[in-house]
Amino acid sequence: MLTKRALSDLRAHYDYILAFDPIAAKRLLHEINRKMEWIAELGITGAPRSFIPGLRAFPFKSRCIYFTISDEAITVLRITHGRQNISPDDFPESDL
Repeated sequence: MLTKRALSDLRAHYDYILAFDPIAAKRLLHEINRKMEWIAELGITGAPRSFIPGLRAFPFKSRCIYFTISDEAITVLRITHGRQNISPDDFPESDL
């Protein structure tokens, strides 16, 4: 499952790349989606982020996929650029 914020992040990455290379934009979306499926299939992976209990991060293609895992599902909270500074403020309570 992707939160609204994660979908918005994904759309922003797509739109930015689309302006320069439509094929690369589609490829990036496909690759990120496949990586999220892979994370869900494996179960817990990625590095824990201590500022929010249960939050994990997985770097991929200069991006970082932030997610939580329960017994039933993976929830992707954000997909940010890898160089972006992240803090607890980037993860609203409503998304957790």
